[in-house]
Amino acid sequence: MCPCCLSPCSSKNHIASRSPARIFLDFSPSQAHEGKINRTSVLLEGSRHYSNGARVNVDLSSLTSNGASYSLFPGQIVAVEGINSSGRKMVAQRICEGAARPSLRTSVDALMKYHHGPADHAGQDGKALKIMAMSGPYTTSDSLDYAPLLDALTQVQQDRPDVVIMTGPFVDMRQPSISSGSILLEFEDGGGKMNVTTEALFVNKVAAAIESLYEEAPMLCTQFVLVPSLDDAVSEFVYPQPPLRNRLKKPKEMRLPGAEGLDYGSLGLNHIETAGRGNEKGFKRVHCVSNPCTLQINEFTVGVTATDIMLHISTDETNANLEPGSRMTRLAQHLLQQRSFYPLFPPPAAQTMATNLDLAHMAEWSMPCQPDLLIVPSKLTTFAKKVMDKTLVVNPGILTRGSTG
Repeated sequence: MCPCCLSPCSSKNHIASRSPARIFLDFSPSQAHEGKINRTSVLLEGSRHYSNGARVNVDLSSLTSNGASYSLFPGQIVAVEGINSSGRKMVAQRICEGAARPSLRTSVDALMKYHHGPADHAGQDGKALKIMAMSGPYTTSDSLDYAPLLDALTQVQQDRPDVVIMTGPFVDMRQPSISSGSILLEFEDGGGKMNVTTEALFVNKVAAAIESLYEEAPMLCTQFVLVPSLDDAVSEFVYPQPPLRNRLKKPKEMRLPGAEGLDYGSLGLNHIETAGRGNEKGFKRVHCVSNPCTLQINEFTVGVTATDIMLHISTDETNANLEPGSRMTRLAQHLLQQRSFYPLFPPPAAQTMATNLDLAHMAEWSMPCQPDLLIVPSKLTTFAKKVMDKTLVVNPGILTRGSTG
């Protein structure tokens, strides 16, 4: 590599910097755009170590005219090869958009144990691993009966997958009744209706639905993984998000007619572990994880994020000379190449896509490895595509849209 950084240089073949640089958006008044990146507003910012964060404009016209493809968004870490003769603008000749992390490897002995070991010792008994994924909201905009969730759990009971990965929102803050604070919960045994908290709604609708599943089928071996969302009213509104958890260490019972057994200060997930079992012990049925997270299911690695990063990047991206129909693959590839579940910076300003990033914990949304399966729920077109030869990227879509489940 060339020893120069982002300063002027007379040599004809130079790489922009000795370390990767970050794409920024130029908000200067001379640029004709309205806050979104385009090919005339791209800035390259060098690392603090090598260039003290120096910035330079990037001219992409040479790439466009030569038929070279590129896809850029704010916050993206890239390596740019080009000529910066004046110090004010770099003429880009080639762009490297990143490289994925290595995948995890599993020994032959471990593979034999996972695939052919007995089911009661975390083995698959020679059967295939079955994973189901679904994403909230789990109820419609005009009701709080959670009928779509009950339908999905009926399918779980029929298919009996090994793992069900559920991403939020479980209690959607954008649902009209929830956002207005008018959450009417109807209690059984003639208890009537009562205005309750979002926490009580989760207990009575989400946790109770999963609990009923195990009561009806106590031998069901399915395990649930719950991933919170930034739209969840029962989780912290900051990215990365901690797992769902009880608000109180010692939940208290609600002493109300028809509400016996309903706690406050708790999400009610502890009742799922004993449903249909009595006092017998067994495998853990519900796992609460962070958003985002990387799971290892036997030898299989799964990356999950409940934040719609696919939509966020697609709304603030500039590209050229890309193959038709490659949009979804390209967006998913960005996550792997940037080694991050949320490589976009700054996040979108639109209220519908607001994302509170805790930059002090930005290491928590990096990918520790290239996952075998990457689940990215999005409002964009549902898809399942193999990306970069090793990763199956899946957008399962959302369970409800408006008043339709």
